[in-house]
Amino acid sequence: MVSELNKNKKPILLQPKNMELDEVVVSSKKIKIKSKTIGRTSKGLGLMHSNFYSYYEKDVDDRLSKEAGMKFKMRRNCHINDLNFNITSNDFKSLKFRVNFYKIQDGIPTDLIVQENIIFEIKNNFLGWFTVDLKPYKIYLNEEIEDVAVTIQWLESVKANEKSKYFSISTASSPTHTAYFRDKAMDSWNKGGQNLSFYLNAMCE
Repeated sequence: MVSELNKNKKPILLQPKNMELDEVVVSSKKIKIKSKTIGRTSKGLGLMHSNFYSYYEKDVDDRLSKEAGMKFKMRRNCHINDLNFNITSNDFKSLKFRVNFYKIQDGIPTDLIVQENIIFEIKNNFLGWFTVDLKPYKIYLNEEIEDVAVTIQWLESVKANEKSKYFSISTASSPTHTAYFRDKAMDSWNKGGQNLSFYLNAMCE
């Protein structure tokens, strides 16, 4: 009893006792990381183009913030390395775009997944495959995000001449793929059965 111990003025000495425990084995499941390409890597025959500005639009200056991109199926844990797209026409000395990653709900892009401003510039009427390095942004999409919309949004431009208007990406008709378009940041989305030459490189589990 504690009361009895209080009466005892002598020091109490404790003796160590060795006890042998059962063996414990700690193991880990090795996770395989693989390089994965998500989207269309072909530019096709160059017969179809998705243009940001149409023939009927008089000027680009009052219509900035146009946006276009693709729906991608993820369903794996992925670190995104870069975004690539094939430019087929470009009337501009300089173009600045923002890369946007959106959640998809009921088939339409909704909330931004990545909050950082991912801004890049295309210079000197560049044509062909263009790569946007995304590694510095450490974008990680987990397997709970089954589908994602990735777009580029027009921010600024410097024309090559007064009539400069056209900037396009190669595309193909596709009933199994979905491209997204809108004219302004707060406008409703339009979608169509197109497959832009637009893809991600990623490292996925």
